[in-house]
Amino acid sequence: MVFLGAPESDREFVGECLIQAQTLVSAYVATTDVPEDIIDLSTQQVASELYNMRNAPSGIAQFSSLDGQTPFRVAKDPMTSVYAILGKWVNVGV
Repeated sequence: MVFLGAPESDREFVGECLIQAQTLVSAYVATTDVPEDIIDLSTQQVASELYNMRNAPSGIAQFSSLDGQTPFRVAKDPMTSVYAILGKWVNVGV
């Protein structure tokens, strides 16, 4: 919760994001031996991406902002930010 800056009222949703993140990271890593601290870091990062997707309709953040900020596109794949980190251990190929 602290990592995300999420309010206490989002506790259940944060828990759901964490479970989904664990599933995504585990599926990507599969049977590869990755250090536990890297798995934890990746899971936290993916959970953060999933949590923040809620405020990015159609992959666009600040969709209805009235403060003059320009909307920007965010990654639709919550794993995007951890591929490079996990890539040091996980070999993806044909």
